[in-house]
Amino acid sequence: MSPPRHNLPLSAGEFVSFVGRERDIVDLGHLLGTARMVTLTGAGGIGKTRLALHLAERVMRRFPDGIRFVDLSEASTRDQVLRTVALALQAVEDDAPTMGDAVITSLRTRNLLLLLDTCEHAVEPLAELCRAVLRDCPRVRILATSRQPLHVPEESVWRVPPLSLPARPTPIDPYAADPAPIPRRDTQRYESVRLFVTRAHAARAGFEMTRENSGYIAEICRMLDGIPLAIELAAARVRVLSVQQILRRLDDRFQLLTSDGSEDLPARQRTLRAVLEWSHDLLSEPERLLLHRLSVFSTWHLECAEDVCSGQGVDPTDILPLHFSLLDKSLVVMDAEIDGTAHYRLTETVRAYAAEQLARSGGEDERWERYLRFCVAHLEEWSKACCAPLSWNERLSHLRLLDHHRDNHARMVDWALSRGRVDEALRVCVAQRPYWMVRALASEGSRALERALDSDPDGQSPHLRARALALHAELRLDLDPVPRVMTLAMCALEAARACREAGAAASALTTMAALCLRTGALEEAGRHADRAREWVSQVSDPLTETALLEVSAQLARRRGETARASACLEQSIALAEKLGDRWSVARSLHVLGSIAAEHRDFTRARDLLTEALAVFGELETAPATAHCAQDLGRLYLAQGEVLAAREPLATCLRVSFTSGQRIAVAGALEALAELALAEDEAERAAALVGVAADLRTSLERPSAETLRLRSAAERRVGGTRVAEAWNAWRSLPLEQVLDRALAFRPVPSGPSGPESLTPREKEVAELARQGLSNREIAERLTISQATAARHIANIFRKLSISSRTQLTGRSVSGNGG
Repeated sequence: MSPPRHNLPLSAGEFVSFVGRERDIVDLGHLLGTARMVTLTGAGGIGKTRLALHLAERVMRRFPDGIRFVDLSEASTRDQVLRTVALALQAVEDDAPTMGDAVITSLRTRNLLLLLDTCEHAVEPLAELCRAVLRDCPRVRILATSRQPLHVPEESVWRVPPLSLPARPTPIDPYAADPAPIPRRDTQRYESVRLFVTRAHAARAGFEMTRENSGYIAEICRMLDGIPLAIELAAARVRVLSVQQILRRLDDRFQLLTSDGSEDLPARQRTLRAVLEWSHDLLSEPERLLLHRLSVFSTWHLECAEDVCSGQGVDPTDILPLHFSLLDKSLVVMDAEIDGTAHYRLTETVRAYAAEQLARSGGEDERWERYLRFCVAHLEEWSKACCAPLSWNERLSHLRLLDHHRDNHARMVDWALSRGRVDEALRVCVAQRPYWMVRALASEGSRALERALDSDPDGQSPHLRARALALHAELRLDLDPVPRVMTLAMCALEAARACREAGAAASALTTMAALCLRTGALEEAGRHADRAREWVSQVSDPLTETALLEVSAQLARRRGETARASACLEQSIALAEKLGDRWSVARSLHVLGSIAAEHRDFTRARDLLTEALAVFGELETAPATAHCAQDLGRLYLAQGEVLAAREPLATCLRVSFTSGQRIAVAGALEALAELALAEDEAERAAALVGVAADLRTSLERPSAETLRLRSAAERRVGGTRVAEAWNAWRSLPLEQVLDRALAFRPVPSGPSGPESLTPREKEVAELARQGLSNREIAERLTISQATAARHIANIFRKLSISSRTQLTGRSVSGNGG
């Protein structure tokens, strides 16, 4: 009798139930056709074995002598490795000098795939065996799974990625208790979600994913980093828990995520803790120490690790090789490259386990203390650099770095406050002032400041407290009613005067002047601005100085002194340009554009607003982008250029939606309703305003604009039709409202369609269709970001579309292909 074609441990039914990895299997099938040896690496539970088994089943017909599967999970020595492989091959040692020779003799003339599973316990013996097989057995190919590569010369390493995850959206209500649902059209796109739903249905026959629970399922998959084993263990819990309960209990994931008693999994994979312990036991002592200490970071680069994690058993010069050893063993993963600096991270599950081990060792506080010093020093250095001339590229680079470390800094404030280190927490907050302002992180920053300011107020450094109070008032300027912010600013001013903190006094007075403008108290606003000028002259604080010039411009504008307003803005631009601060330049350009529009100097207004919008787009600052885009769109409407208004008003809605600011979404919908009226679509206008009115009611922020637009629509088509349209979209999820709001009527005439695109526009459209941002398109084609934005606007106009998602699946070649 001939031996069976394979000894793979999966049954046909389990092959069918395999979820996801379709693209991986196809690509690996191609790779295995050219490479003699492929090693699948990745963290524990990532699905290396199952992927290898399904790949082997898919390519079996290529190997006349079939496939031999070898489970090496219990092999740690050379003898154990050879004995285990020989047993799987049914090789006999009788005529061979050694067991190794018996294995080679058995394989020498065979055309098969040798699948070596779970190799990490015996890397060196297996590497030696693989080299011999590749040298002496020309028709054998090797497929291996291991938590680290075997470092064989002919080895092709394939790092098994997590299952695809839905991006974490900004909820339309940033304080919403429930995670944002997954749009129905996207439910099948994400492998992790499909796996959870499939396994949950197997655990509880009536289980289904609904709009109500889809957000919770997505968040579970994100918290588990797309790791299949963890997702399967979580899904099995639906027998006794709702998905909401599962999500809440993931903070104690090692207790929750255990096998339900099934014997299908090996012992090392029946609990999430067992998976981690299996990897942890393979590490050397210095590797373990470094892994534990890395848990203080959400993300890091090598300089961080060398500064924070060295000492007490880990020599600073050993950080680099130890770090890369952990990377090799799939415990550390590559995160991102930020302006030429590689960043790394631990998956949430590994970080939770490593943090637990760090706390158990008693070294937790020392590492957090060292990281706190590191953060404070670097943040204050950057904050100081912002007050001096700095190239725009350097500013953007710093912003991108701070974006990436945002969670680190939030966690650092939490830790400092939990240990009574209030001054250090305040220093972390105050040093982020330029970042929070540019990124419009007023809610996030002010919440951190509130907690810090409320912690031991009498024990805080007076100068530091005054600066923090002034920043708190500044951040709440657009968030709270005028009386509350005025109280905050007056407290800040009092604290600043008491310790002669000039910068804090100038900032507080500037905030007070801005508040008086909102209430129409122009004389009082002028007095506050004059006093702010006296204080700001004593310090180098360009952020406050430019803010004061903007307030002065608004004050002059309210008084009808247009020339003086423009002069203040030009002075602000000159100051910002001297520093290389294009963000402040763009803010002033925006206001200058609004002034020009008021005086019907449409050409100048359009140029100024377009230039400002390009900078805001480059910075990806949502509120400023939305506001400027709306002003540009309304400018086009005022000029009668209705089609040209579509793209900036669509941008306004998309950006407002992404920012999570419901009031901004309401304003964007009202602007689109104005556009709909200009396009003779009164019922569409009523539908848009109906949703806007609901948003305003929920926020207790009514507006006469909604009533004006409704009245305008009623004059066109009558009250009955408007009332019906008003209610048409109000019950829809906001994601569907977004889609409908951006589905414009096709342009009836003029050049349109792919054939109307220029060659460069076709290039840009194709890159946009692939998901590249304006910045990425600009880098790919060596053009400016503003040029890329103009091309996108032209493409949208010619194709009669309003969003990049509408390019998906659409040919832009112009030849019908």
